[in-house]
Amino acid sequence: METSMMTSRRGLLYAAGALPVAALAGCAHQPSRDQRTHFVLVHGAWHGAWCWNKVIPRLRERGHQVTAVDLPGRWIQPSAMASIKAEDYARVVEQVVRNSDRPVVLVGHSLGGATVSMVAETCSSQVRRSVYLSAFLVPNGASVGAVASKDKGTLIPRAVLRDAVTNTSSINPAFAREVFYGDCTAEDIRIALQLLSPEPGVMNRHQLNLSAQAYGKVDRAYIECTLDRAISIETQREMQAASPCSRVITLQASHSPFLSQPAEVANALLQLA
Repeated sequence: METSMMTSRRGLLYAAGALPVAALAGCAHQPSRDQRTHFVLVHGAWHGAWCWNKVIPRLRERGHQVTAVDLPGRWIQPSAMASIKAEDYARVVEQVVRNSDRPVVLVGHSLGGATVSMVAETCSSQVRRSVYLSAFLVPNGASVGAVASKDKGTLIPRAVLRDAVTNTSSINPAFAREVFYGDCTAEDIRIALQLLSPEPGVMNRHQLNLSAQAYGKVDRAYIECTLDRAISIETQREMQAASPCSRVITLQASHSPFLSQPAEVANALLQLA
């Protein structure tokens, strides 16, 4: 049964284009090796590296290096998540950053924004820019949960199922389109729902420890999504006002533009490379 499930998951990843793909040949305007940007893509809650499947080849075909990480808690049973700490999330990304041969551009979606901020603090000299894609841009001393609780426009509470025994949460499929995938195709939603994982509660509660000397020296950019019903556009802009960004790019998109508008997401990232 376990082998069958893994085979099924692997088939879905192939269908979604989420397994590693070769860079496309014959593309114009590729940067030289020294000019290449290393994008490190950090997914949000319940998702995995697979959610960037449509964006990755668009960046690679322009000659850039791309690493999409799987944060802790993917592909394991909820009962095994109790020991996961916020630092474990950051450690996965830190390893990629420290092994890179050049300063990276971190890209965090949704809850992944908190991990991006943590890594900008611990690896500031190796991060050229942090990009928040409809993500939680949380100030020092605050938590994602504290910011999210003030969002009067979010529909997340109706879409999230919480398990008090394992301290995890998952997405109620009945509300997935309305809250997370408003402008996605039915096929993209079908595949996504089969790849989602329960999410440990630790990152939602974790208070960020960010300093002006490290995190504060890393350039920040924000890609806001005006049709987002998970993190309202009002909250996105309140976070930007509290933590100013050097650049803001606006997409007329829902919470998951990596699925619905991958070309636009890739183009935005290329502008920020």
